Amino acid sequence: MPPARPAVTVLIGAYDNEATLPRAIASILAQTEANLELIVIDDGSRDHSARVAREAIGADPRGRVMRLERNVGIARSLNAGLRAAGAQVVAIQDADDYSAPRRLERQLEALAADPRVAAVGTRMREVDAAGRVLRPRTSFAAGDVGDVLLRFNPIPNSSAALRAEVVLALGGYDPRYRYAPEYDLWLRIAERHRVVALDEELSTRVMGEANVAARAERAQIAEAIAIRVG
Repeated sequence: MPPARPAVTVLIGAYDNEATLPRAIASILAQTEANLELIVIDDGSRDHSARVAREAIGADPRGRVMRLERNVGIARSLNAGLRAAGAQVVAIQDADDYSAPRRLERQLEALAADPRVAAVGTRMREVDAAGRVLRPRTSFAAGDVGDVLLRFNPIPNSSAALRAEVVLALGGYDPRYRYAPEYDLWLRIAERHRVVALDEELSTRVMGEANVAARAERAQIAEAIAIRVG
């Protein structure tokens, strides 16, 4: 049986991701930080995402599926996961992405080293659907990113680990934002806490058709601009 209190809860938000969920789940269950809780949030999928997730988790007691009856969007679905999380630290991973084995270990170390830090991202490698490495689509900054947040978002949601208490106190992800809710959240966190990024490739983003960043890049950029000027 897992310990009563996991060191970290990982949320994987899924909507029609049956093809990529097994890889995403496997990368979390294989983390060097084994004291974890995994919650796959099936956001009203029309395919077999929930069943595939349960099969991928198998008999591992650390994982479970939270099935939402209808599609509510990434912000609301992650907020539901945040409220259900058993750990004080919550990490996010998209269903079509995957994490390096030491990702959670390194992020927990960063949070433990400085109580002022409330959000930790990592450098993300970008690959295409065949696994070929791509030139990064977005800019990156390492260390304390508070000064650069008003210019761009250096922390993709899929690479983030957060202090759950801080995020919940701020109201979680704002559902008004469909494509960049994490950017709005980082800005609100940075008003009172440190937001940092590790200069280590600990997450991989797959730029396929299922990836929101690939399918709706213009809308995501427009929303990020609206967040900055708002």
